Amino acid sequence: DNSTEMASELVGYACVFGLYAAFVPVCLSITNVANSIHMGVLQPLWASLAPTMGLTIFLSFLPTVLLLVIDNFYQLRSSSRAQEMLLQWYFWFQVIFVLLVTAVGNNFLAFCEDVAKSPFSVPHLLANQLPNATHFYMSYLVVQWSTHMINLLRYVNLAKFLGLRAIYPEEEAKKKAEPEDQDYYGFGSRSARWSINLLIGIVFGTLNPTIPLLALINFLICRVVYGYLIVVAETKKPDLGGNFWVMNLKHVLAGTVLYCILMTGVFLDRAPTFVPAAISVTCLIFVLRAWLHFEHRFRWEALPFMEIMYEDKDMMAADAKKAQASYEQPELRQARLIAKSAKS
Repeated sequence: DNSTEMASELVGYACVFGLYAAFVPVCLSITNVANSIHMGVLQPLWASLAPTMGLTIFLSFLPTVLLLVIDNFYQLRSSSRAQEMLLQWYFWFQVIFVLLVTAVGNNFLAFCEDVAKSPFSVPHLLANQLPNATHFYMSYLVVQWSTHMINLLRYVNLAKFLGLRAIYPEEEAKKKAEPEDQDYYGFGSRSARWSINLLIGIVFGTLNPTIPLLALINFLICRVVYGYLIVVAETKKPDLGGNFWVMNLKHVLAGTVLYCILMTGVFLDRAPTFVPAAISVTCLIFVLRAWLHFEHRFRWEALPFMEIMYEDKDMMAADAKKAQASYEQPELRQARLIAKSAKS
């Protein structure tokens, strides 16, 4: 019933909040272990990549945990809806613990408490912490390149196929080895990771112009890798008719809001006058208006009936200009013809 469903959803939200609270200590532990390893002549390279390894490794397991929560505590109509919910949760998780990880620090609960006490201090908080961490995000994007190439190997499916080939015929073993793990390789988690990589290039592009270049290289690699994987290698998955695309666009707009807030704080702290900050605030107002406009003014889930009837708007306009004759039932038309012939 409704009360049981609501209670189950509350437990699910509590589990997600527990993930938020426990994420930073676990991630820091992995990073500290990575930093303690000495790689000899490769130490400079290792030192630049090790701080991001704990974050990348932990985030790779996070979709599995989130999907376990979604499947066990929420009643969804299809697996695609579960992927849509995963996209929403996974994206905001990465916003806090990837984009804002240096501002959050070691204690997520303390960060939430500080923001609740003084919401208007957020621009100053971001301006004090994020500009000093641009090298971290450069390393993070470089690490993402390797993850895409590893995905291209499809090593999990290959291992399953080689194992099953000893039991089943080759064609049947190939079918049983598909599809790939939908926790990490599904629509939801992939879309969330791609959105975050794009937002890293947007949010930090002004602070460090090298980051957009690294983001561009990242998406050029994505174009080659996933252009092959999705079209050729992987099995076809059911879609929701644009939900993932629209949600990704909303997430990009949310990222531009974060960018405007960050730059407002930077201008307030570093500019000699308030003019740059005032310009940034006007941009923030425009972006918020664009976000609201996108949320409420576009009809993409259900098209108007007239647009469904016609292939394009020109055809609809041309048909509307035609003179509309009055409707006449066939039976009456036959009677009218008989009466007309009788008069003649």
